Formats: sequence, C-alpha cells, structure tokens
Amino acid sequence: MKKEKPGKEVTIKGFVSADEWDGRKNVIAISITTDDEDYRVELDKVGEELFDYLDEDVEVTGTIRQEKNGTTYIRVTHYEVLEEEYEGEERFLDEDDYDDSDFDDEDEN
Repeated sequence: MKKEKPGKEVTIKGFVSADEWDGRKNVIAISITTDDEDYRVELDKVGEELFDYLDEDVEVTGTIRQEKNGTTYIRVTHYEVLEEEYEGEERFLDEDDYDDSDFDDEDEN
C-alpha cells in the first residue's frame, strides 16, 4: 500500500462558499474561495464548523492536497472569521455628523 505524501500547510484568506447541494438544496460541501483558487474543505470536525460562516471572509490555516482531477482540498486546522474593513469615509453617519444646512435647496452662486 502506497503512503500519501503529507500535504503542504498554508494560510489563505478568502470567503466560505457553497460548493455542492443535495436534492433539497441544502449545502453539503463548501470551499474557501480566494482570488487565485478554490480550496474544497475536508469535512472533519473543524471543517464542518465553517458551514456556519457561509459567504463570510475567513483566514484559514490547513494542509492542502491536490487530487488527480485537479481539485484542491484543504484540511483546516485553524480558522478566523475576518471583520469587514472599510476604507475611506465612515459607512454610517450619526446626527451629529451633519447639520440641516447640508440639505438646503438654495444655490450659493
């Protein structure tokens, strides 16, 4: 019996995406989707926890392996759900952030 080579451990950032559904449209397989590649998540104890974070950004550490058919799998050893980061202006304003003159219809020409 041939032993499988140990996979390469990596840390990747991406989002958790649905990869396969059953006949009732329940998600039964997930991937971590990055800009470069999709990593099919092996469904062990830690991997199954990621079902709770569908469509959320994560940073995942794990061991990868590639099947002969080209599918890349990751066995997740650790993950972190990432907070959304906004660049530039704040997304929401409080009442104190503007005054009523901001909404006047008068032209100042």
